[in-house]
This record gives sequence, structure tokens and C-alpha cells, in this order.
Amino acid sequence: MSEAKSAIPAVTQEIWVENRLGLHARPAMKITNLALQFKSDLVLEKDGTQVNARDLLAILTLDCPQGTRLVLKATGPDASEAVTSVSRLFARKFGES
Repeated sequence: MSEAKSAIPAVTQEIWVENRLGLHARPAMKITNLALQFKSDLVLEKDGTQVNARDLLAILTLDCPQGTRLVLKATGPDASEAVTSVSRLFARKFGES
């Protein structure tokens, strides 16, 4: 007998670090705080290295200056909303210039 597997929603989006100072501690904390609001797992990927978006120190290890391309991946029940929210945070340059 085979069991029916429910598909887990997954969403992927390319995002760019546009703020002048890059991805330093303040923006990383904003990402972490936002990621904690969702049930979905959120991962940031740079050049094949993947980190949990809920882990501040892991995000900082990506070393992302202005102009860095990242891939945001979310898997879970609110994956679409999570990707939209985090993408907007990047688009607003984390409230910086």
C-alpha cells in the first residue's frame, strides 16, 4: 500500500543586497526576527553555501557586501508569505541607504 504524501509548499526567489553597507549585523538581525515569525523553514544561499535565516551568526558568515546575489528558499505552510516578506525587507534596503 502506498500512502498519499502531501506536497510541502516550497518557494525560491533570487534577491540582491542593495544597501550600501551590505549585510551586516543590523540587517541580519532584521532577517532573523522576520524569519522567526513564520512556520516555514527559510534558507539563504550564496555561491552554494546555505544558512538558516533564523541564525544571525550563520547569515553573517555569508559575507555579503552590496551587490551580492542570494537565493532565498522557503519550505512550509506559509512559504510564499515568508519569501514575500523577506524579499520586501531586502528591497527596502533594511531601512538603510
